[in-house]
Amino acid sequence: MIVSKFFKCLAVFGVAGLISFSAAAAENKEAEPAAVAAAEEEQWDYERNLYNMGRGFVNIGTCWLEIPRCFIYHNSQVPVMGAVVGVVEGTGLTLVRAFSGVADIVSLGFMSDSIFESTFKFKEWVWESRWVPEE
Repeated sequence: MIVSKFFKCLAVFGVAGLISFSAAAAENKEAEPAAVAAAEEEQWDYERNLYNMGRGFVNIGTCWLEIPRCFIYHNSQVPVMGAVVGVVEGTGLTLVRAFSGVADIVSLGFMSDSIFESTFKFKEWVWESRWVPEE
């Protein structure tokens, strides 16, 4: 019961946000030409936002693949201990990937890419990460 009220409130705020974005866009069209040129540079990049939200859905759906990926990666380096280390690291990266996916969706794609740019190990997609170490 409480959860359904929460989602109803979330939907109402989402619709209100979309209305306010469209109203702001309509005001920009009526502005002076110099202001329009400046507004075009700061325009809402809806394609990037949709990309980030899609990345969020994909990362939530594929976050569990971090466990077998890390298991294979570490087990190929150190056969016995690598299995334990791989499962532990994979579990941690699964949580991080799931959290980043939820953050992308909740922020409606406005989340920056800093989590993916700050480290070489955590790639944007699970299939871009290394599954087998370099020889």
